Amino acid sequence: MAIIRAIDSGINSPMRIKTSVKAVFGFLLALYTATGIAALVVSGYFLNNKNSSRRTIIITDNVLHSVMAAGIYVGVNVVVGIIGSLSPLTRKRWLSAYVWLAAIAILVETGVGIWLWSRTLNIDDLHGYNWRNLWSDDIKLIFQNEGNCCGYLSPLDSPVLNSVTCKNIQDAYGCMTAVDNYAHNYLTYVYTCMFCFVFVDVSAMLSGMVLLVIRNDEERWRWSRTNAIFNPMKKLNTDSTVNDDMQAYALPKDAHYECS
Repeated sequence: MAIIRAIDSGINSPMRIKTSVKAVFGFLLALYTATGIAALVVSGYFLNNKNSSRRTIIITDNVLHSVMAAGIYVGVNVVVGIIGSLSPLTRKRWLSAYVWLAAIAILVETGVGIWLWSRTLNIDDLHGYNWRNLWSDDIKLIFQNEGNCCGYLSPLDSPVLNSVTCKNIQDAYGCMTAVDNYAHNYLTYVYTCMFCFVFVDVSAMLSGMVLLVIRNDEERWRWSRTNAIFNPMKKLNTDSTVNDDMQAYALPKDAHYECS
């Protein structure tokens, strides 16, 4: 009975993970969740308010849809992480999937950041094309009023004529400088947010890796403890079987040998 109780305690004992490890994983998972929620809220807001905010001139619809998809992806990844963390010892695949999905999220967000940065290499021509072909008069009117300008390169370059700044065309100048200043200032916030998101993702992935490593150590400890219990039993059973076989073939003590 003592051996059976020892085996049960070795196999069925609760997983010994420090509270601090669980707390850090939970905290970083909460931050990771917050980044996904923020991505969904921001992308949804700007997609529904295209003509009421100048921010959409920098972040295009494709970027906003990508950010929304990233938010959904993060939500799925968080669910996988929660399921795996509830029972790490029996859900190793869930934890492994969480780590790999977080790594993919890091690569995607880094790629989006690089793509946004590459667009700024020729930002003047990009904004000029957008001003002439894509931006609504409401957006251009905001730039003209706040920048005290008219048109893009000049008052003759696709202006909104009902603006106060376009009444005296001879004294007005284009809005290219105003657009560029706004774009550079706003892109600073965009890059900062992207960097913070990637930092949180990396931290969440590392916390999952730490939990996975501790889980593997716990599994190895249990196997070694179980083997330490079972191996003596196997040896005892083997010795007992050999002794029984030897006794089966042994001659009685009162047997007499006759030599021919």
